[in-house]
Amino acid sequence: MKLDSFIHFTKVDLMPGVPLYVYAIKGKDYSILIDTGIKAMKAPVLDLCNEVKPVKNVLITHAHADHIGCNKSVKEMTGAQFFAAGALPWIEDLELHYREFCIPGEHLPDSPQQRDEITGLMDGAVHVDAVISEGITFRPSPEIELTTLALPGHKLEEVGFLEKNSHTLFMGDVLLAIAAPFFHGFQTARGFRNTLNRIEDFIEDGSIKRILAAHHPPLEKGQAKEAIRNSIHFLNEVEEAVISSANNVEFHVLWKDVCQKLNRQLEFRGYAMLEVQVEELIEDKKLGKENGKIFRV
Repeated sequence: MKLDSFIHFTKVDLMPGVPLYVYAIKGKDYSILIDTGIKAMKAPVLDLCNEVKPVKNVLITHAHADHIGCNKSVKEMTGAQFFAAGALPWIEDLELHYREFCIPGEHLPDSPQQRDEITGLMDGAVHVDAVISEGITFRPSPEIELTTLALPGHKLEEVGFLEKNSHTLFMGDVLLAIAAPFFHGFQTARGFRNTLNRIEDFIEDGSIKRILAAHHPPLEKGQAKEAIRNSIHFLNEVEEAVISSANNVEFHVLWKDVCQKLNRQLEFRGYAMLEVQVEELIEDKKLGKENGKIFRV
């Protein structure tokens, strides 16, 4: 499907209120695919690659399963080079990806169902050809200039891509899928706030006029600012819930209490996110920890 003269896309609905978009940029010299979706999207993603061929580059916004799910199929079909900003082992070793993402342990038991759910989103590992960082630019046409932006928050090494001439920002999960029943969380709350503020500044100065995010429909300026406000509201809710639950309790008790307060499933994404939030609040001297118990300061 075509969004405009050079942007093509495909999408699925992962769950109510949570779409997943995969975008391609068609240039005169070559084309670029941004993320590869999930394994169940193989046919439409390969159709998208065929629609804009030749695909020379695949740019990974971040190494979560729903953004790298058709990597192997795309690589086999196009021979494209893969670029990512970090977490390369999660792209190149899916067993390691599962263990470090799902963190099975005492409070997060492993199961064949969970393993199938997560690993079943991906069709195979691929080698990452090059690491990208802030400022790296791709030019599939003389009039298309796609510059890498570092957008840490949801994932520490997450990146987006700003097309200068159309003022379009392509991004992964910086704008969260808040409608999900689990915590679609972060690896740094502090960094997430900085990233959201940076994007809003770009909108205000005219550098960004449209955002194409993985879990949102295309967002014009006003819609993008509203989505940013919603993500900041989510961050505030999480911080407030963590502080109010810090009643001299062990972490797993706090985790369960926060999930209940914010009506989220008890699972690994929320567990990892809340560990980060607690650590940052301790650094900010809003919480303390002694003998394994977390308390308000």
